[in-house]
Amino acid sequence: MSDIWLVRHGEAAASFDQDTDPPLSTRGREQAAQSARYLAREVPNHAQLLTSPKLRAIQTGEPFAALREGALDIDSRFIELPSPGELNERKDWIQRVLKGRWSELPESVHDWQRDIVKAIQALQVPTVIFSHFLVINTVAARMSGDDAVLQCVPANGSVHHLRVDHDRWHWVQRGEMLESVVN
Repeated sequence: MSDIWLVRHGEAAASFDQDTDPPLSTRGREQAAQSARYLAREVPNHAQLLTSPKLRAIQTGEPFAALREGALDIDSRFIELPSPGELNERKDWIQRVLKGRWSELPESVHDWQRDIVKAIQALQVPTVIFSHFLVINTVAARMSGDDAVLQCVPANGSVHHLRVDHDRWHWVQRGEMLESVVN
């Protein structure tokens, strides 16, 4: 059995259709610090710290890693959903994806989802994962068995605690949710 904390990155300094790897905004840095304080109270000292290779996820994890005097290990399995390379295509594309079903998306997305599920299933120690909106939605879909892409709307900097016991996954505590979808 493993406890896992999924942390959505703080607010980015640029939107999804403006930059493929923006840093955190000032507000995002505040959200990262707030998440770090929360995690410091909840997460055991020996927890493993993983992060998406995206800058906003790394910067969200850095305050907690600094509090623990530990290192963030980059794990590309927790990167955001593969998307079109052209910035001008991304906004319309993500809006269509969020209204759709996982089964309607290309095989590359299914491979990405399988990698996330296998990675989480293999964790043997308490782990904090700094990641993205649709990674959390992938986990939620795995748990609900529902094919809708949009399972939840996790707030920037929110922390979601789940417990994995072999094939049984369940939420211990859900983090803050928002009205809007992605920035």
